[in-house]
Amino acid sequence: MSGILVMRLRGLGDIIHLLPVLRMLREQNPDETIGFFCQRPFGQIIPPELNIGVIEMPPGAGFAQLLELARRIRRYRFDYVFDLFSNPATAIVTALSGIKHRYGFDYRVRRWVYSRTYRAPNPNCHLMQLFADFFASFGVSGELKPPQVKPSPLLLERADNAISPQFRQVSPLLGINPHTTYSAKAWPREHFLEFIRLWYDATKQPVLVTWGPGEREAAESLANEAGPERAFVHDSLRIDEFAALLSRLDLFLTCDTGPMNIAWAVDVPVVALFGPTTREPVYPRGDKHLILFNESLDCLQCHREICSHRSCMNSLTPQKVFSAVSKRYGYCR
Repeated sequence: MSGILVMRLRGLGDIIHLLPVLRMLREQNPDETIGFFCQRPFGQIIPPELNIGVIEMPPGAGFAQLLELARRIRRYRFDYVFDLFSNPATAIVTALSGIKHRYGFDYRVRRWVYSRTYRAPNPNCHLMQLFADFFASFGVSGELKPPQVKPSPLLLERADNAISPQFRQVSPLLGINPHTTYSAKAWPREHFLEFIRLWYDATKQPVLVTWGPGEREAAESLANEAGPERAFVHDSLRIDEFAALLSRLDLFLTCDTGPMNIAWAVDVPVVALFGPTTREPVYPRGDKHLILFNESLDCLQCHREICSHRSCMNSLTPQKVFSAVSKRYGYCR
């Protein structure tokens, strides 16, 4: 196989789950040109050692920009394109790319863009397996290893510099991510505050409140309410620098988010809180991780983005989560 373009437009977690396939492709095709097409800035998470050329699309790109991206892709003379997003934007770029062998998901009218399509028998299987099955259906298979992101010394230095000097020696260092893309899967703010208090009372160590684009104000507000001795935040970071920061943690508490998957990829123990979303496709694999949810609820995994009662997340009380963390990891004893 030669000249391979892989597409997955956005989603930090999605791209993390695609890394094992990208690594497999590079190992099987050490001398070939491999490209990755995504929305800016998600290409920052692709490990440099894979030697994969990242082609990024601006958010909200119009038809003229898509046409220019297709022209750019044509210059690479790829032989194969694997579109693992298959939305209108990637379908347009694929159709105009001039690539002979075009593979994508079997979605609506967009299926006609592709030479061959794939329909997942179980769309709720783990994303890493879904992507592997997609490639296997087109004759590309091999050993898959867990997603792996190893920050460089330079990225680690930048991550360290994003934390105030008085907090750089905190141990154990717990990171918490209080942000989600929609309200139904968020752990209540008061739960985070109480968990921070419980953690500090047990360890006498502050926690790091993490944040991404558009979240700094909320992170600082939470840290300020918790108190300067109990919580602190970091400075602005790129995605690859943020991954380096997470690699410094001893433990990471989060809901179902992209940072949850980044922490998995940098091999940090994750405490993941689940409610309305389906756990199976995304939860971090491995014995070091703790996946918590209220299995007694009939409405669990309802996929609602807005919920009037949010029982699934409210019922995961700080005391229950703290007790589970203490039992599993022993930091709080």
